[in-house]
Amino acid sequence: DLIASAVEAGIDADDVEAAARQIEEERELLAEEDHILTKRKRSFMQSIYTYVIVNSGLFLIDVMSGPGWWVQWVLAGWGVGLALGARRALMPDRQRLRARARRNVAKRRRGKWEKQVRREVDRAIQVGVDALVEAASRKLSPPERVRIETPIEAEEEGTG
Repeated sequence: DLIASAVEAGIDADDVEAAARQIEEERELLAEEDHILTKRKRSFMQSIYTYVIVNSGLFLIDVMSGPGWWVQWVLAGWGVGLALGARRALMPDRQRLRARARRNVAKRRRGKWEKQVRREVDRAIQVGVDALVEAASRKLSPPERVRIETPIEAEEEGTG
């Protein structure tokens, strides 16, 4: 309907289709960016959970082992790693994120195309194998024997 309306308005149908493809590609990229950010945020939250649990245990060990605090070094080192993870998950570089989304979308499309080609090749191979097996079974099976009655046998059956 949109293309027909555009043609009536004097707009080339190819231009409308190209614009529709661009809009669809942009939607797909935005959805992939959102998916990437969601995975990063989930991973970051799991990292925080692990940080709290492990370092709570280390703190208790440090307190129970007496003087000579060492747990602050673990907390600081791991905290730097968490800060970098927070920046990546919560304040992403949009250009890198867009590039990653493009790679993921291209990989997914390539995978779909490869799967389709594989299915078609497998189907063609199966049809060929079936044809070969059928031809081989026809060649290898003994020919049907046809009994030809001689006139003498026919007379004996009729009189017998």
